[in-house]
Amino acid sequence: MESKKKFNRTLTRNLIISSIVWVSVILSISLVSGDSKKEIGYILLAAFFIEFLRITSSNKILKNDDKKG
Repeated sequence: MESKKKFNRTLTRNLIISSIVWVSVILSISLVSGDSKKEIGYILLAAFFIEFLRITSSNKILKNDDKKG
């Protein structure tokens, strides 16, 4: 039961952090004015890699906790 609570807590935290990351991406893109498609592409690419690394690291933590428990 404790692992299920920890799993739900981790998923909720991941959802909140993901929302914050993408809101900051949208805000930073809206601040970039003009025809700077290259800058927008860099911002989106950076956000993708941040999310990818964050999600894979949290999955590793969940798998390690599952093996221990």
